[in-house]
Amino acid sequence: MKASTVKLLVPLVAITIQSNSASTIIPPYLDDLRIPVGLIGTLISLGPVLALTSRLPVGMAYNHHRARLLITLAVLAMGVTNFAYSFTTDTITFALVHSLNGFAYGAVTTLYMAFYVDSLAADENRSHAMGYYVGSLALGYSTGNFFGGLVADHFGYAITFQGAAFLSLVPCALLWLLRARAGQGPGKAKEKPKVKLMSKQFWRALLEPGLATVVVTALFLNLLHQMSGVFISLYGLAVGMTLTQIGVLRAAYAGVNAITRPISGHVVDKVGHRRLSYAGIPLQSALLMLIPLFSGFGPILIVYIMSGLMRAIVIVANAVGLVQDVDETKVQRGIASAVYNSAGDVGNIIGPSIGGIIAHATSIGAVFVYGSLGSTILFLLVIFAVRRSGRMSYE
Repeated sequence: MKASTVKLLVPLVAITIQSNSASTIIPPYLDDLRIPVGLIGTLISLGPVLALTSRLPVGMAYNHHRARLLITLAVLAMGVTNFAYSFTTDTITFALVHSLNGFAYGAVTTLYMAFYVDSLAADENRSHAMGYYVGSLALGYSTGNFFGGLVADHFGYAITFQGAAFLSLVPCALLWLLRARAGQGPGKAKEKPKVKLMSKQFWRALLEPGLATVVVTALFLNLLHQMSGVFISLYGLAVGMTLTQIGVLRAAYAGVNAITRPISGHVVDKVGHRRLSYAGIPLQSALLMLIPLFSGFGPILIVYIMSGLMRAIVIVANAVGLVQDVDETKVQRGIASAVYNSAGDVGNIIGPSIGGIIAHATSIGAVFVYGSLGSTILFLLVIFAVRRSGRMSYE
């Protein structure tokens, strides 16, 4: 890994730490407000809905030369909304703050992925670089989840939200202090596709089998991730875990991602990103289905970590697919980032909502069984349809 790449990754870790310090305690916070479990899933889905609405306009507005300023403004907006969480005491105010937070989060993640790829040195290995990128995200998730649960357990929810808000100043400072050597940058040759941005050729490119596979995989990856992430917290509370234990649970899940993702690029090179994508989601689902069999912290921790390992491998494989399978002459970098992240947003929206419906109709534990099984079946059916469509288009 080059020093210039490290300088790009450090602010990313700081961004995810401040974001997840707040987000990890949201499900138990809503439970503490006595909000029904079915409504919790719907409320949490509002963040991804607004994140989704921000992707395309932000992607279209992306410009490498002003990316630092745009990212800074979006991160500060996230900080303001994190602070506002501490004053939400009912469903209406929470829904408003969470929606604004989701919009800012969508802007940050769309801008930073495009900025990162454009800023890589020309001789940096792109597959390995994407492994470092998603690994840095996981490192931030792990750290933020742990300290979010720990602080909330000892000092309460309000202090945790406010502390996460002030943490937003750290990535902003790092972003300007650690200036990496620019990579290829958005050269003049790459500005031409913007003219075709809304043309039929552009939208047809989004439906090509290679990109469609990346989009479908991102959707179902996040569906499982968000559904299990929300309801592992509620399940933990139901079986008597403390907020610190829940934070450790989620931190360990993210931690194995942080360790696995950077080295997964080498595995992807040897096995192939599509093979890993096809097999990884069913295996992760099978592991999540085991969680209701246990009520102790230790066994649940082991199973949840194993599911995190599978997610880590698949997410790197899919990120590599985004870099390798997308034709840059047809899709501008900012738009490609927006489409990729938008697919994840759709999964983030569907996951908690479906989980809430299942939990309301049956139980919290049943979410891991019915939700995971149904997601796997639907994923395989959609992938089969995409591959079949691809074969027919080539004939």
